[in-house]
Amino acid sequence: MRTLSHLDQIISKIILVLALSITNSPVWADNPQDPFRVKANVVQQGDTFLITASYQSPLNQCQAYQFLTDYEAAKKVPGVLDSKATRRSDHKVLVERWAEEKILFFTIKLHTLIEYTEYPMKGTEFVQIKGDSKRFTGHWSILPNNSGAIIKYEGILEPDSHLPMFILKHFIQNNLEDRFRVIAKMAADAQQLESVCK
Repeated sequence: MRTLSHLDQIISKIILVLALSITNSPVWADNPQDPFRVKANVVQQGDTFLITASYQSPLNQCQAYQFLTDYEAAKKVPGVLDSKATRRSDHKVLVERWAEEKILFFTIKLHTLIEYTEYPMKGTEFVQIKGDSKRFTGHWSILPNNSGAIIKYEGILEPDSHLPMFILKHFIQNNLEDRFRVIAKMAADAQQLESVCK
């Protein structure tokens, strides 16, 4: 029988997998005071979660692509301790990340290896090579508009857990919007940095 601390570890690892990079009732953030217009949604389908999110960014298309492919900047996301990228070819990158999450009285350390395929100026696709989920795949897309670009995320997460799915969904939902708000703020801050996009 699994102990409570082991269950907490599983929950925190799932949340962390979402930070590393996101039932049928949507979780939509449509706050008029939110300059990023963050939207996040989790849908459970059997043993998997379909996760979608988007936010408005002031970055132009080129800047948004540079932001998405700055894999080592993930160190600025709360909980991510380190993120190292190794280029395998012109459009393939392996990203190794170490993270730490605190849930209740427990501190959990996590290590993942994700392969990204880059589509210049359009976005990226990713697949977990090693990690704490049975499956974690998805993509990021850049949609230019008059205010900069909308950055969209779609992911599929199949947890490796014996916990009831409604408990896992609850933890994912309660952290998803905040994680994407942090990423949206990072993108806005990146606009101030020097860019190869002139």
